[in-house]
Amino acid sequence: MSESLVNQDALHELTAVIGTEKLVRILDRFVLSLATAFDGTDRAAADYGREAHTLVSMSGMLGCAAFSTGCRGLEQAAKTGDDLTGSLIALKALRDRTVAALQDLRAEAAFSV
Repeated sequence: MSESLVNQDALHELTAVIGTEKLVRILDRFVLSLATAFDGTDRAAADYGREAHTLVSMSGMLGCAAFSTGCRGLEQAAKTGDDLTGSLIALKALRDRTVAALQDLRAEAAFSV
């Protein structure tokens, strides 16, 4: 599961540039931020769009291409005024699967210090 949601090659390349310890800290912060990403039901579409925009590049850099693409789609939907209900449901499910994949990698000690 984790391989399809997290590109381990991208993480290895990033590790070569910034080191394992820094990557682990970044991944831990990213997982923490994802835990509540897109929560809340009474937020404006623009709020969801801004949150999605923030997560696009970070998730892409960390090898989570599917989540990055989903965030980009939600950002666009928010900009064009589309109903976000279905997109939010799908993106929250993808978020949860991505978090689980990242936690699996962490548990496997693939990037332990």
